[in-house]
Amino acid sequence: MSAGDHLGHVSTVSAYPVLPAAERAEVFRRMARVLPEVAEMDAGRTVHLARRCEE
Repeated sequence: MSAGDHLGHVSTVSAYPVLPAAERAEVFRRMARVLPEVAEMDAGRTVHLARRCEE
């Protein structure tokens, strides 16, 4: 995905919206500076299923 799309995706992580606007902008500016033009993203998921054992 493009660097801009990646930043858009990362911006949905709850840790970023709670930052003050100026600090959030600085974090994304720094990320944009080091991201390649196209970033690969592994969208794999691990799901754990818990079952209650009856005794």
